[in-house]
Amino acid sequence: MGNKVSTASRKHRLLAPLRSSSSLTTRRKKKNKQSPSPSSTAYSTTTTASSISSNPSISDSVVRQGRAFHNISDSIYWLPHDDEEIDRLVGQHFALKALFEGNVAKEVLPTLEKGAKILDVGCGPGTWIMDLATEFPGCEFYGIDFSDMFPSDIRPPNVQFLHANVLERLPFEDNTFDFVNMRFFMLALRHEEWLIALKEIHRVLKPGGFFQSLESGMMDRGNDFCLWVGGIFMNVMRERGQEPYIAFKLKELMEQVNIDFIKSDQRDTYLSKTDQLNREFLWDIVNIVRSAQPFLTGPLGITPDKFPQFLKRFEHECKQPPGAQWLIAINLGQKPF
Repeated sequence: MGNKVSTASRKHRLLAPLRSSSSLTTRRKKKNKQSPSPSSTAYSTTTTASSISSNPSISDSVVRQGRAFHNISDSIYWLPHDDEEIDRLVGQHFALKALFEGNVAKEVLPTLEKGAKILDVGCGPGTWIMDLATEFPGCEFYGIDFSDMFPSDIRPPNVQFLHANVLERLPFEDNTFDFVNMRFFMLALRHEEWLIALKEIHRVLKPGGFFQSLESGMMDRGNDFCLWVGGIFMNVMRERGQEPYIAFKLKELMEQVNIDFIKSDQRDTYLSKTDQLNREFLWDIVNIVRSAQPFLTGPLGITPDKFPQFLKRFEHECKQPPGAQWLIAINLGQKPF
């Protein structure tokens, strides 16, 4: 699709500082044979020795319309957790890093440069945390997720991954972390669950510690077809009890849990432009819609066999005047001293 950054390029950017073993590629193929695309990165699916040994809410995947999804009874998350999704998340990470000119807000950098303890909530395949860990080797990083997408064998020595759920009590003492990162939870949390998650983040933050949240807006700028698709996506979110515009409500939510709001850094992506960065965001949003196929075919009024045709048109329409735009925002807060 356009100038999409290749799978090989993503793999190189993520793993170049971490080369040690090639055995994980075979291991991941055994894990997910139904994926139609080659493995995007060489990840294992077992936890580290320091991880929680088991989580009773985690069970086997369920396959919907050819994609593997979480089969976790108490989770509302509705994107897959297969090889294709890992490839999308890796590409999305580097696009976001380019858009915001780094992985963290500038206000956080002095804390990291001194050496800090950092938590990544919902770390997924660990792309953000491993990228940052190689940049700041003097920091200590913890990544948590209720899934098993994160690596175990290839990782910097200052990184640990654990199975944990931010809606439950995390396995950390009060006032543990200097910095907590969380992004794209808009499809993972119900409206009422945001305060639960933020209260737990407040608990594990040290006084003076920073909280960085990255979320996006909806597709509400573009031609009529794009607005229609964006409206369908938004309606599905609301039917599932989720908040489509959570990116613009985090200031109020942070203040409710006694996290001082610092700023909101909002940046637009222009899906009709032909430069590499905006083409990467076009690829990302097209593949988000593709990943959500089992939940969208009904509301779109199409059958699964017609979805590829719809997706092709959606990509085409994003490029047409007036040009679709997608806003992404970083909201930064700080726990009071």
